[in-house]
Amino acid sequence: MKNSAQISAGAAEVAITPPADAPSIGTIQCSTGIHDDLFARALVLADGAQQFAIVSLDLIGLDFEQSDAIRKSIQVRSGIANIVLHCTHNHSAPFTIPWSVLGPRWVAGPGRAWRNSLAEKIAGLVALAKTRLEPVLLSSGRAPAQIGTNRRTLSGGAVVMKPNPEGPVVPFVDVLCVERRNGELLSLLFSHAAHPVIIHGSSRLISAEFPGFAAQSLKEKLGTNIVPVFGQAFAADINGDPLRGGLDAAQRAGAKLADAAYSATLNSSALTSQAFTLTSASVALPLLPLPSRNECQEVLRQAEQKLKDHYGADSFTDEQLWEMQNQTEMAKSQTESTAADDTQPMESKAWWMMDTVLCLRDLLKKVDQGDERPLRFDAQLLRMGDQWSMLTATHELFAEYQLRLDSEIPTRTKMMLAYSNGCESYIPTDRELTLGGYEAATFPALGGASLRYRHRRALRRGCEQMVFETLRSLWKAA
Repeated sequence: MKNSAQISAGAAEVAITPPADAPSIGTIQCSTGIHDDLFARALVLADGAQQFAIVSLDLIGLDFEQSDAIRKSIQVRSGIANIVLHCTHNHSAPFTIPWSVLGPRWVAGPGRAWRNSLAEKIAGLVALAKTRLEPVLLSSGRAPAQIGTNRRTLSGGAVVMKPNPEGPVVPFVDVLCVERRNGELLSLLFSHAAHPVIIHGSSRLISAEFPGFAAQSLKEKLGTNIVPVFGQAFAADINGDPLRGGLDAAQRAGAKLADAAYSATLNSSALTSQAFTLTSASVALPLLPLPSRNECQEVLRQAEQKLKDHYGADSFTDEQLWEMQNQTEMAKSQTESTAADDTQPMESKAWWMMDTVLCLRDLLKKVDQGDERPLRFDAQLLRMGDQWSMLTATHELFAEYQLRLDSEIPTRTKMMLAYSNGCESYIPTDRELTLGGYEAATFPALGGASLRYRHRRALRRGCEQMVFETLRSLWKAA
């Protein structure tokens, strides 16, 4: 394997595990302990003229505010301006995305110190990785892999969240191998597309899920000094299998993914380009118009009535809902087999009813304020000539975007990561927006994700073309 001595790399990792009682998005309950640590892992690449850092966090995601703040801290501490702050979309971690109203309250309250500590830890991690820069050889590869299934099934004219074996998946793992000049592997960047929901509501222990288990398995195969960096690909409509299968199932999936990444490593091809090209793009994606005040009030009235019927009370202030949620969390493990998750009708669950009311109240505020702000969408491209490229984008993108781009991208090998530098919405295709369902429904539907994400409504049809044009523009600029 030959490469230019100009290419150098450094890597490091640090635990970012939250307190043992932190609630996770998979159970929406306080955790009962730590099964395995959550990590931040950083890989810094340099070509003599510029430097690039990718940081992978074992978290569900970050809002733009925190993502921007952490990247600023990284730049101040390390001097690196080109940064991808990526999350594995781990569902066995705290609410660090602006999904729901009730969910993020721990990180805004008791968990605020932990949340605030992330910027300093991650900035220090990247600075450490930079001090470890050394000449390296790069190679890239791909191998077949599938640990998940498409989760959108058309049933009775509506999309439901159930396994769809015929639906699109991303059936491979991509790798970038970073090898020291003495032949030792320094780091392995590997990506695949599947929601880390194999544990989900089946355990109240904090865990890095299958990406963390894959990283552990790769250390066993390739050496304990390696820093394995996982990147979640375009997995918005793909669930890891089996959903809520438990810790053992997640470990098996991680080992399976590690085997595929190891195979891709053994069959990787050398990259001989001497420099990186860095490009970025941003676009404002239009959301559906806000509903009328009367429409929102009526849907809110119905949701509040349902909550009143359940609890036998006349009305609830926001403060009372917060307190009721505390009581619900304490009783949930005895009264419900799982907490709010993506596969069950949430209308019957107390937590979901409370959160729905709070989300609708927030939507009504947006209506009164005329808050028609669009959705920010950012993308970056790191490219080495015609040999390798890494495309990264914000939010939760559907698999079809990756599959179509994969056939168009001109580099010999490539990888694509979503959940990068911010996650505040799903990005469905126009067809899926028409069909609806959890990832693509909008007001007045109450079971969709768009009501829970910060903007409280889905994208307009026509955004698909804007997304593709934005991503394709990176190649024209490179």
